[in-house]
Amino acid sequence: MSTLSFDLVVIGSGPGGYVGAIRAAQLGLKVALIEKFQHLGGTCLNVGCIPTKALLESAKTWDKLQHIQDLGFEAGSPKYSWSKILGRKDKIVDDQRKGLRFLMKKNKIETFEGHGRITGKGKVTVTAADGKLTTLETRNIMIASGSRVRQLPFAKTNGKGIMSSDDVLFITEVPKSMAIIGGGVVGIEFASLFARFGTQVTVIEAAPQILPYEDEETVKELARCVKKQGVVIETGAKITAIEDNGKSGVTLTTADQTRTFEKVLVSIGREPVTDDIGLNTVGIPTDRGFIKVDLGTYKTNVDGIYAIGDVIPTPMLAHTASAEAFHCAEVIAGKKPHKINYEANPSAIYTYPEIAAIGMTEKTLKEKGIEYKSGKFPFSPMAKAKIEDATDGFIKILFEPKYREILGVHIVHARATEMIAEFSLGKVLETTVDEIAHTIHPHPTLSETIMEAAHAAMGAAVHM
Repeated sequence: MSTLSFDLVVIGSGPGGYVGAIRAAQLGLKVALIEKFQHLGGTCLNVGCIPTKALLESAKTWDKLQHIQDLGFEAGSPKYSWSKILGRKDKIVDDQRKGLRFLMKKNKIETFEGHGRITGKGKVTVTAADGKLTTLETRNIMIASGSRVRQLPFAKTNGKGIMSSDDVLFITEVPKSMAIIGGGVVGIEFASLFARFGTQVTVIEAAPQILPYEDEETVKELARCVKKQGVVIETGAKITAIEDNGKSGVTLTTADQTRTFEKVLVSIGREPVTDDIGLNTVGIPTDRGFIKVDLGTYKTNVDGIYAIGDVIPTPMLAHTASAEAFHCAEVIAGKKPHKINYEANPSAIYTYPEIAAIGMTEKTLKEKGIEYKSGKFPFSPMAKAKIEDATDGFIKILFEPKYREILGVHIVHARATEMIAEFSLGKVLETTVDEIAHTIHPHPTLSETIMEAAHAAMGAAVHM
């Protein structure tokens, strides 16, 4: 068993781990990065954000091809090849993997493939697939071990009839019917994806609405749009049994009926991966699997050990993990970075149309007794929205009436995830709704709708 010494050892190479490793290396630290799977990049790159969005882009293109005559083109009867669509997805993922390997070499980060466990203060062992042990001695440890899909206790996924979000990315053909258990972000994205390829999709959500943590009005508009795509949404529904019957399909039972679907996708959330990384050895407690840290430094209760990303109780988002890791690496290197403003942390949902948001919802503001006003503007009057055949949706700005500072923003539109960044920056800079209204936006663009929503907040909407 060999022993090597580092300034920082990072456990996990997802968008949190690899960003933390790179930033630490940029600041002059000698860094080791441990990944237990074959490829770097974690869930996001390999079975999450990137492959999912690649498939969603293909679904959006296919949807557009169905209406190509409306754009003035004659192209006969378009067809798609699912195997080629999967091939494009795989190529994008592979290109990104190669890019990560290059970045590790460029920044002189030593990578180790195997299971990383903390075995003592300043010590991490790496167990390779062949059983070989390597001990890493280090001044600091960053835990970035990420998350995994949650399972239904009475119906574990099998990668065949009952699938997880990991499994479904490799499905060999588009199913005729699919039930999706869970109307959260992942579930509703896959509903939008497969429905546009012709699958009869039924989303079954236990809560009163899909996307329970998003703005109610925004979700209502999204639900209207996905229903037009053929998605059936059932809320307040509880699954009592699932049985995979092989080629005859999967039987799914709720309180009031039993139905059979070709495939069932279980999408009930994710849980942190902290159960086998040696936390007990050094006395780091967990709560439902999550590690408690100081959000100014990401330090755990043990000196020299930090945690970021899906293993701490902050939003389980790739960009959140990256921001936390960047900040944490600077703390480890002796810098004093500004504390992350989580109210400016955007959520992004890649349905069609998309949903994006920052800050609080109207429901949260009411529950907290916070006084607010709102300005809302639809995309339907905007010339660029008509040009892009993307007139569904709106922008809603929630703001504090006295100083007019932004409290929350909610967008539903085909390009929502791109437009939310302007509001994220505005929130960090404590921008007022009036300042956004008086900022000149280029014409014709979709971003003009941001200005129009701010004008509406001032009672001075121009194009409505």
